[in-house]
Amino acid sequence: MNPQVLPAPVFVDRPDRLEAMARRLQQVDRLAVDTESNSLFAYREQVCLIQFSTYETDYVVDPLALRDLSILAPIFADPKVEKIFHACEYDLLCLKRDYGFEVANLFDTMLASRVLGRPAVGLGSILKEEFNVELDKHFQRANWGKRPLTQAMISYARLDTRYLIPLRQRLKDDLHKAGRWELAHEDFVRMSFIEA
Repeated sequence: MNPQVLPAPVFVDRPDRLEAMARRLQQVDRLAVDTESNSLFAYREQVCLIQFSTYETDYVVDPLALRDLSILAPIFADPKVEKIFHACEYDLLCLKRDYGFEVANLFDTMLASRVLGRPAVGLGSILKEEFNVELDKHFQRANWGKRPLTQAMISYARLDTRYLIPLRQRLKDDLHKAGRWELAHEDFVRMSFIEA
């Protein structure tokens, strides 16, 4: 899995693109999700990007260019669609605060790694260990509220979700083998009820 050979992500900054993406996301059983906010650059932070990955496609949604994201609410709330995050707590708080989204059926790769007793639970460390993929984290503290976004920023953002679906499968298998799936699942359910 080489980030250099990935197809370009779909950049969603118009209502027609949002509708097309939502139609596609309603058809999947598993969906990777991440957000970028401007907490280091604003008194009242806000979600500035939402990234999604399916098995085939990566989407980078620009909520600052879109007035209404309510079309995404049923997808987040749908218990038939598993939402995969890494370190979901902050993302969930931001999505609930800014859009009122409720998230059902989540899997958190960081929580799963902790339940498995792994010493390094950061996404970069896990992806290096599992897939030999090295993430360039130099945009981690970028001003995501600034426009226009550079192509490098968009490429960086998409990698935060690109590998979460295959990572989830490996971690879920490991949790079952270790007899810790129920413990992890309780954590996932508890986190889905977090209050903004």
